Amino acid sequence: MSKQLTKSFTITPVYDLLLRGSPDMPVGLYHLHQATAEQLTRLHYKPGMLKTVSKRLKVLVDNGYIQADCVPTKQFKSPYYYALDNKGIRYLESIGLDTDASFRASKEVSESYLHLRHALELNDVYIAALRLRSVTDNRFYLSRYTHERTFKRSPLEVQENGAKVRLIPDGFLDIRQRRQLLPDVALPLLIEHDRGTEQQEHFRRKLRVYKAFLGSGVLKQVLNTAGVTVAFTTFIGGRRIAQMREWTKAELATEPQLAGLFIFAELPRPLEPQHLLFERRWLTLAHDQPIALLSD
Repeated sequence: MSKQLTKSFTITPVYDLLLRGSPDMPVGLYHLHQATAEQLTRLHYKPGMLKTVSKRLKVLVDNGYIQADCVPTKQFKSPYYYALDNKGIRYLESIGLDTDASFRASKEVSESYLHLRHALELNDVYIAALRLRSVTDNRFYLSRYTHERTFKRSPLEVQENGAKVRLIPDGFLDIRQRRQLLPDVALPLLIEHDRGTEQQEHFRRKLRVYKAFLGSGVLKQVLNTAGVTVAFTTFIGGRRIAQMREWTKAELATEPQLAGLFIFAELPRPLEPQHLLFERRWLTLAHDQPIALLSD
């Protein structure tokens, strides 16, 4: 996508929305890091606005605020994904948003196929949670979340047998349910999004790291929550869910007290908030009948 500068271009609210969100939905490309036009449309607009959003994104590309690259696919014409460019970062700095001093625009569009697909799929999970407030009349909402990038910059740490162990979750979601005259119900989830590429050895190594953290109480302290559940999500299929559950059961054989802290779900696409939370899609290690995480 070529960059042809437009004379006297300034950021108006419709472009600012895509970069940093709105007061009602304070999330944009700044927070998601990489996103497709469809994802940004789903986050802020109705589906019929996709062409309009794509045109607005192209204007931002042409004026150097964001950059575009093709999502690797087997199709002849691949869709674009978008990331911030240097001018966009300078704009966000000028309005008071924190930016990473190590930001390099070239690195935002040079990730490998696997890392990019994982990042975009993970954003689908974030967006479903972020949209909870608007589709449930404010009865459910995402109180706070932590992006994978944040954990990569500042991994969680714990000491185990004198050695430092690091954990980099794919994300953290603190979902809340409002109740009249009662405290909100909290559902804190550490997200691990699976694309079916990890073999058993690597998967179980990650589980051992989680065991170290779940047994230490560090997660509760760092995440400022009374408890947390590790939620494995995938778009791959039921066979992969069965595989992950089998590996997790084997890894927790000597520590069955942790089994209740792991759940697994095959999710559909496009992913809607009800799919993530209100439908019976989640499997525990103890039962083969799927459950819903929340009751609408």
